[in-house]
Amino acid sequence: MGYRTFASMNIAIIGENEESEKYVDAFAIAGHDVLVANKEGGPKGKYRYLPEIVGIHPCSIEDAAAIADFILIVTPARDVREVAYWLGDVRRKVIIDLSANVTTGENEPLNTVGAIQAITGSQSIVKCFNTAGYEQLLKPLFNGERPELVLAGDCRKAKEITKIITKEMGINRFYDFGGMDNVPLLDELANSCKMLTKTSFFPRFNPDRVG
Repeated sequence: MGYRTFASMNIAIIGENEESEKYVDAFAIAGHDVLVANKEGGPKGKYRYLPEIVGIHPCSIEDAAAIADFILIVTPARDVREVAYWLGDVRRKVIIDLSANVTTGENEPLNTVGAIQAITGSQSIVKCFNTAGYEQLLKPLFNGERPELVLAGDCRKAKEITKIITKEMGINRFYDFGGMDNVPLLDELANSCKMLTKTSFFPRFNPDRVG
């Protein structure tokens, strides 16, 4: 699973749940090596029994982070801080925060990006929110356009890389929400959309859109 080309990369996906499985399947079908890990220390879902020939490699968070070129965190927001401690030295790697920072109204959203940055020292962090299911609600906010991915972060290079690799999911429209100082506003947007629409936070994976 060594470094090959930008078209075929090592991608770590931290978190095993219905949402993360969509990303694992899509990136594996697109020809990437996908390292699947969770905070329990080993695979617990369907990937436990898959042969490595399919390009999906269950492993620990430490190993996934060490091997990966890009790291996607797809866990509940409450688990992000613990996950960040297990990543090790990832200061030179792009980290995409896809944690569903949605509250019940009884608690405040967690600053997941701040936790990742403080613990890892990485400056290449991007916070993302997929707008699948929210297009009509968001339409007035973006001058009539309907972006499929809203992202925020201070590193321009990390944002561009995020756009490239998320195109593997069939996402082809983006909206740059600005720097890290706008992440709380992005979290509030995600929370409001989730509460108002009651739809899935993540896109439904469609194999026909990959490639």
